Amino acid sequence: MKRWLLLFFFVSSVEADIELLIVGGDEQPVKFVALPFEYFGSGFSPALTVENHIVQALSSTGLFSMPFRYQKPHDVDNMLAWQLAGIRYVLQGELHEVQQTLTLKLTIRDTLGLQPTLSAVILNPKQLELSSQMFADQVYRSLFYATFTNYHDKQYLDQENPTLTRYLNQLVVQFKKAWQNQESQGTCTVDVQQMPGGVPFKSELQRDCFNDAYLATEVRQALDHAGILPYDRYQSVFEKNIKLSFISMKR
Repeated sequence: MKRWLLLFFFVSSVEADIELLIVGGDEQPVKFVALPFEYFGSGFSPALTVENHIVQALSSTGLFSMPFRYQKPHDVDNMLAWQLAGIRYVLQGELHEVQQTLTLKLTIRDTLGLQPTLSAVILNPKQLELSSQMFADQVYRSLFYATFTNYHDKQYLDQENPTLTRYLNQLVVQFKKAWQNQESQGTCTVDVQQMPGGVPFKSELQRDCFNDAYLATEVRQALDHAGILPYDRYQSVFEKNIKLSFISMKR
């Protein structure tokens, strides 16, 4: 017996409080590329260490992935060429060391045409592992909000609730794992209601789901396979209503 009651109404009666973007299905991470970081200083270059920490942080949950091999465009500033190669984000970093002060300038470019994110942080050369890992975690959380939620202002983490971030992250991971995005095209919006404990009891597929018959079928199956949603340790940020936008990465 299925846990979900699927109701197909063209007008939604659910006003969701959390909006998540399920970008691609199982085994379809959002691709990024970290171009080799540059070092400007007179000592031993820490560029590779810092670069690796950021790559590892982004790859840690499987939501993002850097291709093992990729074809770099002749002009690395050509975001359209990166996009055609399937890359969403292009990261470039510069490390400047002056009088034992190490400053990282990181540029993150979104090939979808959004404004680039520019960040500058001072890393502790004596605790490089710890400080670069902490910054790498911030980069991951920023790109998570920018990619998988409609809360684009929170990508700067000024008002971030760490518990909410972990909760949203777990929801996205669970729905992506449940979605076998094989043949569908487009976007399917779903309003979900869940009970305390993470038990979903109602979902409504919206009009856009039926522009492609395969998409509606895939999303129904994903909802069936998602199971009990995260709840333990997240009671303080639990929301009964969730809006999901399943966005196919198939071309």
